[in-house]
Amino acid sequence: MRVPRRGNSFMQKRRIAYMALGMMVLLLILLFRLAWIQGTAGIHMSAYGGRSLKEMSVRQRQEGIAIDSGRGQLTDRYGQPLTGGVVWAPVLFPDVDGKAALHGEELARLLRTNKKQLLTQWKGLQSPLIWRDGRGEPVQIKPNEASKLLKLAPSLIELVPYAKRYTDLPTGRQWLGFLYERGDRVGELPIGAAGLERTLEPLLSGVGKTFVSRFVDAQRRPLAHVSLRVSAPANAHYPLQVQTTIDLSLQEQLEKLTEANHLAEGAVVVLDAGNADVLAMVSRPFYNPVRVDPQQTTDWSNRALKAVTPGSIFKLVTAAAALESGVVQPKEQFHCHGTYGKYGLTCWKKEGHGTLNLEEGLAVSCNIVFAHLGERLKPEQIQATASALGLSRTVGWQERNLAGLPQFRPLDHEEKGAVFGSHTNAADRGVRVQTAIGQRDVLVTPLQAANLIVTLLHDGQVHAPRLVNRISYADGGTMLELPAHASPAPQGSHQIHASTARALREAMEKVVAHGTGVSLRDKSWHLAGKSGTAQALKNGRPINHQWFIGYGPVERPRYAVAVLVQNAPKHSANRATALFGQVMDLLAQFSSAPRAVSRSSS
Repeated sequence: MRVPRRGNSFMQKRRIAYMALGMMVLLLILLFRLAWIQGTAGIHMSAYGGRSLKEMSVRQRQEGIAIDSGRGQLTDRYGQPLTGGVVWAPVLFPDVDGKAALHGEELARLLRTNKKQLLTQWKGLQSPLIWRDGRGEPVQIKPNEASKLLKLAPSLIELVPYAKRYTDLPTGRQWLGFLYERGDRVGELPIGAAGLERTLEPLLSGVGKTFVSRFVDAQRRPLAHVSLRVSAPANAHYPLQVQTTIDLSLQEQLEKLTEANHLAEGAVVVLDAGNADVLAMVSRPFYNPVRVDPQQTTDWSNRALKAVTPGSIFKLVTAAAALESGVVQPKEQFHCHGTYGKYGLTCWKKEGHGTLNLEEGLAVSCNIVFAHLGERLKPEQIQATASALGLSRTVGWQERNLAGLPQFRPLDHEEKGAVFGSHTNAADRGVRVQTAIGQRDVLVTPLQAANLIVTLLHDGQVHAPRLVNRISYADGGTMLELPAHASPAPQGSHQIHASTARALREAMEKVVAHGTGVSLRDKSWHLAGKSGTAQALKNGRPINHQWFIGYGPVERPRYAVAVLVQNAPKHSANRATALFGQVMDLLAQFSSAPRAVSRSSS
């Protein structure tokens, strides 16, 4: 066996010592370099674009909060916003040093709260928080308070432009809808739960949030000289903007008008007489889109799209059916003695109307005349005419396979109404008599009622009321144009004759001239229409639904209007007629007033 030399062992140990010494020197150099970086990190160096090395080392350490969900916005026909708006809201950042307590009392006053609640919540804060009031809305800081607030808590409070979707006030714009945030899905964006917010959800949902953030160090203290940063999705097309057919100024004035008239329950619908566009749609009671309980439908459901008993306005349909089927001649004489003699039917005028023809019977809304017509008509004749005039079916604008949606239908939960009930024996003469005067199972929505007027003004052609006319990209380019069009007729349905429509329009003029609408003769315009009072029950108590539908001015019709006053006391006067007159006076003022923005061409 070979024995190693002693000299070789010595040389090997010396090399190891040299290597160890070299590694120690390198380690000392590295430690010195790190110490130098730590000592000079606050100094800005031009070689790094004006940022310190310390700042650059923590650029990914951010504390931020979403200030805009990126959801698409809605406007009226003139571009006035229906959703969206910016408020300056305070954002509280974690107080790692407990500095907020130094000015707790003054900060609490500016933030509309008390010192104990503010400091308690601030102490436990782990992430930025938009400060909200007791109702859950971001506290809005007044301009004269902003500088004072920021000076009291530098780096702990920042004011950010927060996108607020709705005004926190009750309105009659249930067609707009509201957003719903599910409690079991914290952090997810709220979704549309009703109205346009729901029907246009796939288009409005957007592509991402906008965040405001700031950079902090390892102890979560803000970096000096680094301002807040706003980051948003880089997409020229989104969020989308939806232009509705609504005239916001008119909508607001009509809402005020219903309040002034103490309308508790009901609806007002104003359509463009030319193409059935929805210019205004007010539903009572009002709802607040900021505070909605989806389980409680009393306020947020749209009364303009809910079907109720129409009463005598349905006599227009009965008259049309009688003329179309030839069971009556326009000048045929009827005799009203106040009672019909069977089915327990009476006329609203106890002493009777005497001798009168169809036009006169419609003008004074004589039940006896229409009871005779109801017995003469077959059930299918009444049903077919109602359908031909846009009743007992949905009429709102809709299209298949549009914008990636199998059914594009902006109006939410529109009811179709009915003429005969599914279990009703329509062959029974007594049933047809009640149906002919708009009672029994007949159901009509205010939208259908207003659209019926547009149909008669167009000689029987049923238009589809439109609520949305254009959808645009964020850069202003057009994504979709939604042109006005006729409502698709049911299979086998036939349009009424122009002569029938003309006869009904002449009868509606007589309603105002010397019939049930005579109180409207002194209005700004020459008007025409039809009143109605429907008997119904609410919680076992007899009540009335009061209607008036019509148009104006007669010489050149511009607007078709339906007014419904629901659940009125049984023997009260028809408030709908008076409200209809006030609506028409308001429309006359709007028509003569210049507008700052030109009307949409669609």
